[in-house]
Amino acid sequence: MRKRILLFTIIFLALLAIYQYVSMNKMYKQQNEKIEKLREKTESLKNDVTAYKDTMEILINENLDLSYFSLKNNGEALAYFDEYNFETDKLSQEITDAIYDLNSASANNPLVPFDGTGGKFMAVDKVKVINHKWVLCSFSDGTYWGEMLLEYEIDKDKKLKFELVREVLYQRY
Repeated sequence: MRKRILLFTIIFLALLAIYQYVSMNKMYKQQNEKIEKLREKTESLKNDVTAYKDTMEILINENLDLSYFSLKNNGEALAYFDEYNFETDKLSQEITDAIYDLNSASANNPLVPFDGTGGKFMAVDKVKVINHKWVLCSFSDGTYWGEMLLEYEIDKDKKLKFELVREVLYQRY
């Protein structure tokens, strides 16, 4: 009888070992598949990050190129205003606001050398302060548009004076 119990125990343990082996083998394969999928996903994300870094670098360089002609990034032009004790970080906005303030709903902007057409008035719609002397402006009446280069001066009383240097009016297509 002992031999039978021992035989059944051995058979039972053998079946249990086979079951454990098959079960663990199946789990091992599933875990390997998950790991492989995660590795593929990680590689894909690494490639995306690299592409985004490249794009970000391109955009930063473009931004630097676009802001090259800017009062904010021009140390020499900002140094010009040091003797006047102006707040240089607000200066560009003050110049822009002064030009926009000349826009009117009932008359052409006096800086724009052209009259509006069809009862509309020429108004400045974009301003770019280039340095301590020049401003680039875009103007339009809704039908015609153009650009102009203004020279500006600020006196010690912080009064702005603008003088038209050159303008262009584009043809309507």
